[in-house]
Amino acid sequence: MKIRLGLLGPKDSVTMMEEVVRPFPDFDWTSFHYEATEETEALVNGAAGKVDCWLFSGQAPYAYAVEQGFVNRENAYYPPLHGASLVGALLDMFFREENPTRVSLDTIDEAEFQQVKQEHELDGLQVTTYPYAGYKSAEEIIQFHAAEHEKAPETIALTCIRRVYQELKSRGIPVYRITASRFDVSETLKFIRERRSADWYRSHQLAVIGVEVREEASLEEYHSFRRKHRELDLKRILLRYAEEVKGSFVQIGDGLFHLFTTRGEVERRPLPFTVMEETELQAKLHIRMAIGYGNSAMEAEVHVQEALQQSRRTTERVIYAVDEEKRQTEHFPEAGSLSYSVQSGHLRAVDQLRGRVSPGVVSKILAYARYHQQREVTSKDLAVWLASSERNARRILHELEEAGFAEIAGEEQGVRRGRPRKLFRLKLEEAEGNA
Repeated sequence: MKIRLGLLGPKDSVTMMEEVVRPFPDFDWTSFHYEATEETEALVNGAAGKVDCWLFSGQAPYAYAVEQGFVNRENAYYPPLHGASLVGALLDMFFREENPTRVSLDTIDEAEFQQVKQEHELDGLQVTTYPYAGYKSAEEIIQFHAAEHEKAPETIALTCIRRVYQELKSRGIPVYRITASRFDVSETLKFIRERRSADWYRSHQLAVIGVEVREEASLEEYHSFRRKHRELDLKRILLRYAEEVKGSFVQIGDGLFHLFTTRGEVERRPLPFTVMEETELQAKLHIRMAIGYGNSAMEAEVHVQEALQQSRRTTERVIYAVDEEKRQTEHFPEAGSLSYSVQSGHLRAVDQLRGRVSPGVVSKILAYARYHQQREVTSKDLAVWLASSERNARRILHELEEAGFAEIAGEEQGVRRGRPRKLFRLKLEEAEGNA
């Protein structure tokens, strides 16, 4: 399936991008030109539903569109300006100007320029840079170059913005424009192609949503007509949700259902917390839901069982998910989500703990600490995070302390009388990295 690509920028930049994209059979492209960066909004909104992803001519229109919310970072790209683009502008300047000694440079940071300066022995050239992250208006950049030229009339401007180039030229200020090279555009197109291909395979990955009734009915209640009506209401709700995600569902056992669909159908809409609420209101049943992703049906079913097993350890309304890399994610109704791995490859702490604390527990503690922005914890905090006893939490903190990944930071007195709890400062950021 072809990628519908939108090329957006000044006309001369877009024309060059058209020449580069033409040999790529994977793209079905449409061009959009503007005179001012602020026209980006109308162009993007006018192409709604016709473009899968955008290739902007440079940082300015890309950052403007992202900051204003017209596009998101997942479907927008721009060719970065590497040293080759800067060298091209410098060569043009040296050919046309007589012994240039000072330049003012926007967009590209000083470190990049210093590297080019060192590689090409440009020690006699003084540079004043105006790097920035995100979007800056053309007027601000024009003021920077004009001020530098006023301070030192021999200053030559190097700009990445077409409008800045045109305005400075009209004022009689010597200026050269830095543009992305054809190689940069070609490499960016290859990256887009690979990224979209990976996204396509990811979205078509199998997903199994497990649904389990939380209450265990007595034998008398289980055979009652009231219970059967409740289960019929639940099946009706699940059937409607299965239709929404273009999937199917089967009953695996008493109070246990599996919905089969794809990852893309699950991720392109809100997670089914409304299904849980609707079940409580209409069917008067409390359910837990979990998601398993996999490259095969068997793998996805194994992962949904692991996710359900995790969800049985809490009474909170949380949807657990386990993916093909054994990465577990806890989704919350209103407060986002947190992820952690149960594998040891990226945790240096695992070797030093020597099996006394599992990699999944270490990763989960680190994820919760970051989620709550909390570096100092007690055994009670840890017990809540891990859904375990305080005794087990104290053991884990002791093991982390012994390995150097936690240290005693003080004590915390509880509301009730008794011995105060030790307060530990976590140092788990030091536990990350390749083992």
